[in-house]
Amino acid sequence: MSLESSEGVSASAYQALQSESHGMVESKPCAIHDLSVRQAEERIKTFPSTRYYGSKKRLLPWIYENIKHLPFRTALDAFGGSASVSLLFKAMGKQVTFNDALLSNTISAKALLANDVLFKGEDEVRVFFSGITPRKGFIAQTFSGKFYLDEENAWLDGAISSIAEQPKSKRAALLYCLFQGCLQKRPFNLFHRANLSLRTTRSVNQSFGNQTTWDTHFATLATRAYRELEAAIWRTPIDHTVLTPSDVSDIPAEYELVYLDPPYVSNSNGGDNYLRRYHFLEGLSQYEEWPQLIDHSYNNLQLIMKKHISDWQSKKHFKDKLFSLIEKHRHSIVVLSYVANAYLLEIIALFTVFAIVEVI
Repeated sequence: MSLESSEGVSASAYQALQSESHGMVESKPCAIHDLSVRQAEERIKTFPSTRYYGSKKRLLPWIYENIKHLPFRTALDAFGGSASVSLLFKAMGKQVTFNDALLSNTISAKALLANDVLFKGEDEVRVFFSGITPRKGFIAQTFSGKFYLDEENAWLDGAISSIAEQPKSKRAALLYCLFQGCLQKRPFNLFHRANLSLRTTRSVNQSFGNQTTWDTHFATLATRAYRELEAAIWRTPIDHTVLTPSDVSDIPAEYELVYLDPPYVSNSNGGDNYLRRYHFLEGLSQYEEWPQLIDHSYNNLQLIMKKHISDWQSKKHFKDKLFSLIEKHRHSIVVLSYVANAYLLEIIALFTVFAIVEVI
């Protein structure tokens, strides 16, 4: 077994480091596996911007430099998140399987890893979002004063209703664009707090935010997101797989390389709570079921936690789950991304039980 680990570009970080065409635009060139780092960086520049906490997009050139020599054709992005690393694998000509515990990330990955553009162009998307009719639905009735203005909540209810009426093949891309707009209009790009007042109180120190963006209409932001998405879609000879959200521990061991970027668990506290940070996007992803999924004990109306997510955020369970996962994929190259101050030293020590350990 080969276990790759590495130190990240900052001193605080360790980076243990798969149709029928429906497209309406010309396909772009694909693989970068034989390119230089600089050429790889040019391809990576076409990837959409991301506001996702913990995304590795900024580190992709460095990750590419450290994995390009590894012998693999199939790759599992086990904690896929923003799908940045999956896009890198696709660009390298690999057969990619994406997994994430969150449905919103899964939907986004379907859009990002598509081999074809399903719209006639940006204008079609602009007309769609500009034509949304607001309605006073679940969001407007439930989330007043929490994350968005009342008129924005009603627009979101209308948007979800309109997206549901679109062909199934187009929904992932439209939802992806909607998600990006939602993130941009949020302080810190998160939903961990019901803090709409940070947008509406002009006297608040807003050095962390962009009032102009917050005040921009959802339709404009979603259309901009589509522009980036379209630029990042290119055809490869391989169809890629996006798994249904599930416990990562249940994924079969059948990949030549497994990339692991689990939640970070600190020595003193629990790990990153992605469901808490992005629960609103999860609700949009399962709009009809949303009312039954809310944990009303929280002011931000986040979703009820799922055990296979919470265990990965628990210091009590994290190490056993991580090493059970690595053991399951012991015949694969395992690439681990982690940070130095997040329960790491013991993990590094335990890596020595495997045949080959490389810390870069």
